Amino acid sequence: MEPLLEAIFTSAVDGIVVIDARGIVRAFNPAAERLFGYLAGEVVGQNVSLLMPSPDREQHDRYVASYLETRIPRIIGIGREVRGRRKDGSTFPLHLSVGQATVDGQPTFTGILHDLSGRVVLEQRLAEQKSLAKLGEMAAVVAHEVKNPIAGIRGALEVITARMPAGQRDRGVLVDIIARLDALNRIVQDMLMFARPRALRAEAIALETLMTETAAMIKRDPLLHELEIHVDGSARISGDREMLQIVFQNVLMNAAQAMEGKGRVDVSIVHIDSRCRVTIADHGPGMGHDVREKAFDAFFTTKHRGTGLGLPIAKRVIEAHGGSMAIDAPASGGTSISIELPSN
Repeated sequence: MEPLLEAIFTSAVDGIVVIDARGIVRAFNPAAERLFGYLAGEVVGQNVSLLMPSPDREQHDRYVASYLETRIPRIIGIGREVRGRRKDGSTFPLHLSVGQATVDGQPTFTGILHDLSGRVVLEQRLAEQKSLAKLGEMAAVVAHEVKNPIAGIRGALEVITARMPAGQRDRGVLVDIIARLDALNRIVQDMLMFARPRALRAEAIALETLMTETAAMIKRDPLLHELEIHVDGSARISGDREMLQIVFQNVLMNAAQAMEGKGRVDVSIVHIDSRCRVTIADHGPGMGHDVREKAFDAFFTTKHRGTGLGLPIAKRVIEAHGGSMAIDAPASGGTSISIELPSN
């Protein structure tokens, strides 16, 4: 390869893969190595289907043979979106443009591969923002049409209940109705918080103090008197105390419920460069991979009663603080939730 062509091939930002008429890879540039995780020596001499998931993997050679016979292109000279397969087996979106040339009298095909992963993520975020905007409109209507009537009904029932003798049978029915109205009101509150979170009010926060206060608040629940929450470490951040307390309360309550209100929850706070990490680990039955994949999806829940908005709200709040949130299920058991935030 001439020096100029060699320089272009080596320095190209997009992946370049050259194959012959049999689909055998003849050249594989450094950008392609970064895309697929293979070294050139692992790919050159192999069939290009190595870089494809099914069903393209099985159909590629037949497509090349069909093109050489009919000259009817499906990608050549046109380009389209396809999926590539990395060395680790994962797949990702690509835009593939293919050109044909003749080298030493034999047809040769050059593929230019552009990674679309970033664009796909952006499109997903835009779609999510659009959905959240619609949800926000719906939540505002719900708040106006449902929240206020709920408060009025609840107030009237409380007055009636207070006038009834403590031992009257119907009094228990009214108390149960009030409890159900409170649950419905919490659903409306969660929808509003998820769809239209308020602007953050930043202040200096000692994380260990906030976490200890939140743990003490949770342990006031009589059903959780056998729960132990151990907080270790310290860090100072700038953030919205009220919103972060909602995050920690949601995560700690999930941990408590996973252990049926008994056992120990370990909370560690550590500094990592200019960030701090809060890890909340329970010793419950753990969380399966399929559940972890959906845990931050709005309205997904494994609980008999729940809105499925606790973790999605928590994630939105943490991201609004410039942080991140992740779930892990250690081999030793239980579930571990890590929250990273910028530290002071």
